[in-house]
Amino acid sequence: MTVQIKEDIINRINALSREQVYRVKMELSKSGYNQKRIQEMNRTLLLNILLKNGVCSRAQLAKLAQLKPATITNIVSDFIRFGIVREVGLLTDSKGRRYIGISINNDEYGVLAIRLSRRNFAVGIFNLSGDAVAVEREEIQDGMEPEIVFEKMIEKGKRLVESSKRKIIAIGMAIPGPYSTKKGRIEIMTGFAGWNKIPVQEQLEEIFQIPVFIEQDANAGALAHYWHDDILKDKMLIYIAVGQGVGAGIIDNGQLIKGAIGTTGEIGHMSINYRGPRCSCGNCGCLELYCSSLAFMRKVNANLKTEKNLTIEEAAKLLREGNEEIRKLYLEACDMLAVGIGNIIYNFNPAIIILGDEMAHVAPEMMLARVSEYIRERILPGIYEETQIRISAGKIDSMIHGAALVAIQDVFQNSEQYFTNI
Repeated sequence: MTVQIKEDIINRINALSREQVYRVKMELSKSGYNQKRIQEMNRTLLLNILLKNGVCSRAQLAKLAQLKPATITNIVSDFIRFGIVREVGLLTDSKGRRYIGISINNDEYGVLAIRLSRRNFAVGIFNLSGDAVAVEREEIQDGMEPEIVFEKMIEKGKRLVESSKRKIIAIGMAIPGPYSTKKGRIEIMTGFAGWNKIPVQEQLEEIFQIPVFIEQDANAGALAHYWHDDILKDKMLIYIAVGQGVGAGIIDNGQLIKGAIGTTGEIGHMSINYRGPRCSCGNCGCLELYCSSLAFMRKVNANLKTEKNLTIEEAAKLLREGNEEIRKLYLEACDMLAVGIGNIIYNFNPAIIILGDEMAHVAPEMMLARVSEYIRERILPGIYEETQIRISAGKIDSMIHGAALVAIQDVFQNSEQYFTNI
């Protein structure tokens, strides 16, 4: 079996569809896949079921995973020994029979999650169910060098790890792209030069001495939505982060689409005006030059000419209070975003598009209505009717949440490596 087929099977087993589980297991039986890897994937499957369902009996796990009860018993016994799951009392089924409940042990272990953006960063501790335990944010001052920001991020992470009652076993980080998975570096961060000189993953692993997993921020946001919304299963989802930059996380049939070096979805650098202003990436008329929060706030502050530059939160407040100039500029940004979304729809034909991050939080209903109307007028009716556009309803920053899930996924996929030596 080729490496690509192996990776495909490992990724697909996370989708949790019973039909998919059956197909994957049939592939495995035909391919002669080695027994150790099958065991690892069975463990991953059970942990993901517990992540989605909270508490299950051993019998429920066997039914959902389509595994033999003896296999479930052996895996659960290992998990209890590792400390990754625990027994949590009795469950009663519809016939009144009682079973011991099993859940992920959220008190013993956790992951450190980091989100970097151009104007701020966030660092947090998450339990193994993906729930935020503590999240701290810090603004990045104008002119601050990337090396200083990285040091501050590390200091905050160290303090959170040292004060946590949980043993932190992995780190997930969401960063603005383009990010090269081959080089382990940010290729370019528009408006914040110098990050391409920092080997972020390598340095974090050296400092914290635990595995580090880095994901493009929109991919992390897409992952967070996919994991916590069952309606998205078996559909192509595109999460568009409209923040200080613009990016897209694309999930198809449970798998993130990343491309050769991990830069798929960099729609912020898709040109929508070949005669437009030159972007720091070298292209002209890039999408994020027209609809990112940085572009929006540059226009707001230039047009309003206030004594002190407004923040995006202040602009959003003025918009809600009826400021017509800000409303006009916001709708213009929504129109430009819609141009990019129209291109995405024709290129990828997604079932669901979710709009999130700073610009979506300014006026969610206004953005949704404006973008939807623009798309409806410019996309073939048969395609528009099959494309759902919505605003992110996440209560927390979906990108730091997704960063935590990136780390948790590896813990689940390689549980024996994490826990047998603890």
